[in-house]
Amino acid sequence: MKDFAGKVAVVTGAASGMGKAFIMDFARRGMHVVLADIEAGPLEAARQEAEALGAKAIAQVCDVSKREAVQALADKAFDAFGAVHVLCNNAGVSIEGQMHEHLHKEWEWVLGVNLWGVIHGIEAFLPRMVAQNKVSQKPGGHVVNTASIAGLHAAGGTGIYNTSKFAVVGLSETMWRDLRDTGIGVSVLCPLGVHTGIFESARNQPGDIGRAITDINPRTAGSGTWLTPEQVSGMVMDAIEQERLYILTHPETEGILEKRFARIRNGYPKTT
Repeated sequence: MKDFAGKVAVVTGAASGMGKAFIMDFARRGMHVVLADIEAGPLEAARQEAEALGAKAIAQVCDVSKREAVQALADKAFDAFGAVHVLCNNAGVSIEGQMHEHLHKEWEWVLGVNLWGVIHGIEAFLPRMVAQNKVSQKPGGHVVNTASIAGLHAAGGTGIYNTSKFAVVGLSETMWRDLRDTGIGVSVLCPLGVHTGIFESARNQPGDIGRAITDINPRTAGSGTWLTPEQVSGMVMDAIEQERLYILTHPETEGILEKRFARIRNGYPKTT
């Protein structure tokens, strides 16, 4: 998608971190923006910042783990603007701990946001985006799903998070294939360390789970270069323009992935 001006972008997890950076970049490019987040105060502040950049901006408190909440978000976006051209399924949370020690409610929380949040976004928005392309004189659009390098390489100690992000990568690769003839591009974002609020996920966890990441742990979060949300957002904007499937933000992860690929190759039968 080359032309941003006058089009509509929807971003979940838009009140802070990468989601907020996406919103501001879309606003600077002349887009109308729809912000969704679970935190009402920061969400409204972000909406006002987007308006100050000249964008038409609306905001809605939304728990992406709830299908009906995301459907309501889609209804609000299409009612307000008549179309949606870019969807960023970005909301995410994290938790650490050993796989055999996790509580069932911990699985429900993280998968509910990180995986079902993406699925709900696809269900609520994508059929209408595909339909609008069939009648548009200028078809186009893009979906960005936020995964993680943890969706391509499984570090220890964050098993639920890794599970959710591996699923988002596979989902996105399938979407890319399914949407090739619709004019809608797909990208999956797989960063390493980014300065966001995900390490304070405990502030939004339901009930007394008690093991959300509250401090940056280099063993599980990665010890490479730490980027700002704005740096990552610039890469996302470029990927949308270039219709690039994978957004890999940290060159130092190439060696990590090569080791994984080598382990996979070792799984094939040896020929003589």
